[in-house]
Amino acid sequence: MSTTLPTATQTNPTRRAVMLGGVMLLTAAGATLAMPKPQVTSASQIPDVEGMLPKKFGHWVVDPNIIPLAVSPDLEQMLATLYDRTVARTYVDQKGQRIMVSVAYGANQSRALQLHKPEVCYAAQGFRIRDAHKGTWAAGGVNIPTMHLVGQMGPRIEPVTYWMRVGEDIARGWLEQNTVRLKYGTRGYIPDGVLFRLSSINPDSKAAFEMQRQFVDEMMAAMTPDARTFFVGNTVMRAAG
Repeated sequence: MSTTLPTATQTNPTRRAVMLGGVMLLTAAGATLAMPKPQVTSASQIPDVEGMLPKKFGHWVVDPNIIPLAVSPDLEQMLATLYDRTVARTYVDQKGQRIMVSVAYGANQSRALQLHKPEVCYAAQGFRIRDAHKGTWAAGGVNIPTMHLVGQMGPRIEPVTYWMRVGEDIARGWLEQNTVRLKYGTRGYIPDGVLFRLSSINPDSKAAFEMQRQFVDEMMAAMTPDARTFFVGNTVMRAAG
């Protein structure tokens, strides 16, 4: 009787199953290790955003009688799922000029939870957006990359300035925001982020933007160094140095 020896292509079913299982486990482990991880992982790490914003500085003081533009209930519910802290204030100076400030902080800047740009929020409230453009402000001893636009709804004309701090970087608009987010994702972690927005009611957008710049210049100068870094990021602070 002849005996047939197993060929190289004939493997034991049990051994094959064990090998395949091992490969799957290694693949799953590798995917888990490669998955970006949030930097902020507990409520105790969430900063006191309101406490970092001075209530009085230069010629400006918080006006408790004026509440910034309210959002619709649907939009308010959506924003509540995105942000861990929000602050909305109106400041007034000695001339009666007012600037509205809105700050939103999100501990997890993944794609699903990333900061929503004011262009989207204003349009959702019925504003027509025009004259969107990028700029750079010299304020508080640093050069801040900024985004500017004008929102109009009926007779209300509202020049808006904002920037988004994502991780250590500043982002403006969809492309920069996603580029920065992907940069941190390739490093293996999910950064936190803050949206800093200010606006004023003024049909003269050029004058409004200059007043806003002066406002931020005075506000940044009144902040602690840690607060300035929180709002504008380390890359801007390093560039200034």
